Amino acid sequence: MADNPIHKKTDPEAIDPQEILRYTSGQMSEQEAQQLEARALDDPFLADAIDGMEQSPDRARLEQMAYALNQDLKRRLSQKQKRKRWIGLESPAWWTWITLIILMLITLAYLFIRKLGG
Repeated sequence: MADNPIHKKTDPEAIDPQEILRYTSGQMSEQEAQQLEARALDDPFLADAIDGMEQSPDRARLEQMAYALNQDLKRRLSQKQKRKRWIGLESPAWWTWITLIILMLITLAYLFIRKLGG
């Protein structure tokens, strides 16, 4: 999960859910565990997350749920990116130019029709 671009930390203070799983399963080094505990003292949300993981009787189910949520997030993000690139015009500047060109064409068509008619 650490090599997944979706899960790269943007906030240096953010905690990876995998770190909490490693802590509660005893897979962290003593120094890492102490650092996480120190952060949990300052962050009540992190402390609640650790307590909830420790109290959960079914760790395998938690990991499956986390995996399913991550897969759903990946799917939604890829759909959002595809929608954004539907014709390759990602920049708002393109939309401004396209709008101006269409308005100019409409104006020219109106003037041309009016000149022919009258």
